[in-house]
Amino acid sequence: MALPCLLWVWLLVPGIQGVKDGDMRLANGAAANEGRVEIFYGGQWGTVCDNLWDLTDASVVCRALGFENATEALGGAAFGPGTGPVMLDEVECTGSEPSLADCRSLGWLKSNCRHKQDASVVCSNETRSAHTLDLSEELSFALGQVFDNQRDCDLFIHVVGQGPEELDLCAHTLILNANPEAQALSGAPGSNVTMSVDSECMPVVRDFIRYFYSRRIEVSLQSVKCFHQLASAYRAQQLQAYCGRLFATLLPQDPSFRAPLDLYAYALATGDALLEELCVQFLAWNFEALTQVEDWLSVPTALLQVLLPRTELTVSSELALLQALDIWSRGTGTSHGEVEDLVQHVRFPMMLPEDLFELQFNLSLYRAHEALFQKKIMQALEFHTVPLPLLAQYRGLNLTEDTYMPRMYTSATWSAMVTRDSRNSQNQRLWYGSRSRSAFPYTPEPYGGRYGPYQSFQTPQHPSFLFRSKLTSWTLLYLPTMQSCWNYGLSCSSGELPVLGLTQSSYRDPTISYENKALILCEGRFVADVTDFEGLKAMIPSAAATNSSRRAAAFPCTSGAFSGFRVAIRPFYLTNTTSLD
Repeated sequence: MALPCLLWVWLLVPGIQGVKDGDMRLANGAAANEGRVEIFYGGQWGTVCDNLWDLTDASVVCRALGFENATEALGGAAFGPGTGPVMLDEVECTGSEPSLADCRSLGWLKSNCRHKQDASVVCSNETRSAHTLDLSEELSFALGQVFDNQRDCDLFIHVVGQGPEELDLCAHTLILNANPEAQALSGAPGSNVTMSVDSECMPVVRDFIRYFYSRRIEVSLQSVKCFHQLASAYRAQQLQAYCGRLFATLLPQDPSFRAPLDLYAYALATGDALLEELCVQFLAWNFEALTQVEDWLSVPTALLQVLLPRTELTVSSELALLQALDIWSRGTGTSHGEVEDLVQHVRFPMMLPEDLFELQFNLSLYRAHEALFQKKIMQALEFHTVPLPLLAQYRGLNLTEDTYMPRMYTSATWSAMVTRDSRNSQNQRLWYGSRSRSAFPYTPEPYGGRYGPYQSFQTPQHPSFLFRSKLTSWTLLYLPTMQSCWNYGLSCSSGELPVLGLTQSSYRDPTISYENKALILCEGRFVADVTDFEGLKAMIPSAAATNSSRRAAAFPCTSGAFSGFRVAIRPFYLTNTTSLD
């Protein structure tokens, strides 16, 4: 009888013990029954936006704090603006919820409100006579112990892997029936259940079933795939969704790239398009780092066929990409036809004429695919030596094709970097360096001081060899304050800061335009995000999803701050300009 009583106490006792997500308080009021509404989430207190705020919502707050009801629902930061993030927006309660966290809303940290829209309440002075003793947090530990003891069970689970591995566990249907996520197990007919799992997931099956008892589980880079797979197979939707959100955080944690490659294969096998694209994006943004690890030779051909056509692919130079492909082809024994298909995606016009000439002497791919290389090199040399009007007139080349567009090159020829600390700006590079010489030697000069960190550098006006001696001067800026924006003649709003700036001080050729990219770096180790320079500025995302005023980085930076910001200059021909006539 002790077990059923323990379960129903756990299910029925409301309230909180200590501060946890959904806890609420009133701040800045003259009395205990009034103030700005603040709610706890993710380890910090924040405010609630006054959009749709009404007396029903306010009453949920008041009753949760021990008052009978709300007498006023106030907006416009009636008790002063708060600090921290705006946690909830467009809250719509029915009145019976124990917390605003249980009401309909846009969700945690999805608001664009400012603190001038903070919601407030005035509660009635009467307080409820009931007082609650809450020991509910002990139930999670206690129920976990019930599973660990493996006694008094009425459900027997036989776990089999793909090999000889087997595991026998037992469970309690009363507890499983109380958890909607466990219905696939508890709803099975009879008292015996067989679970078939991948052998690599056998070590986490016990923790998976224990989660149905304690409703708590620890997920790591090593276990996330198996927990996601088990949750998908047994319809534990909350755990499945939680693991899905963790992929972006965990992917960058493996510098060997084994985990991203493994998760990509898992995404293909399960038809998970979102995870597949997430893996491809991470591998593309961190492509050159991928080419320098041992597992580069294990990258499947199909994945390269997806990666190489991408323009948003980070590499020091196109020559470095071709050299990496040469190493890969020699180490994998891929068929002649498949390698030739991959070479088709190499952008030969983005390589210098002297580099193109040397390919015949130092690249094994050239000797194996000589006819294709000769065709591609001839196409590239025309691009480098024939002026744009003649290319357009006689060749009819479609210069908007990918082969004529630069990728995100990080060598000194096309790139520069700045950090938040001007003292650390000099000689900063991404964790990988260029494998090829720079045809345009120039040492960037970093500066800081009251203007904010910045770095001046030069690039060619265009990848064509015709522009070899025509350099364009740039300044990459890190702008943390309004004053730093004004110092450079830029217009910034407070909501944009900090922001990146990029100015060009040389003559602009009317036949050339730019699509420059900002690479957001984390821990000096990986690209966490890529943003566009729109006009003279590029937005810096939030390092983690804690600031509702700006977009979070595609791959969160768990250190809490980005280590640097790199610009990739990307010039291309404008084919519809009047100067071609």
